[in-house]
Amino acid sequence: MMLGTVQSGFGYWNVYAWIIFFALAAALVFYFRSAGRSDYKAGTYQDEIFYGGNPVPKDGDEIAVPASSAYWGFTEALSPFYKLLLSLHTGIASDYVGYLVVTTALISALIVL
Repeated sequence: MMLGTVQSGFGYWNVYAWIIFFALAAALVFYFRSAGRSDYKAGTYQDEIFYGGNPVPKDGDEIAVPASSAYWGFTEALSPFYKLLLSLHTGIASDYVGYLVVTTALISALIVL
């Protein structure tokens, strides 16, 4: 038996290899953390919400951004896919069960191949 190697029901693993792995991961995290900006000051204008370059309203109800605006780029980029999904959406439950059966058959065929 090698020093630092543990035998489990699923094979062997080396304790020192895991310690080295986590030490390297921690060093990488600390490196990225230290590369951050050092001129940040809490409680100043740097803490302000970016509201498109406009002054932030004092009333919180006016700050709400609708999802259609927040995710506009995402939905615009995937608009062909959304149009396909909308064309398939009939609202009839038996259509969805059919889609499930066809998808399951295709996946089963791919697994067998």
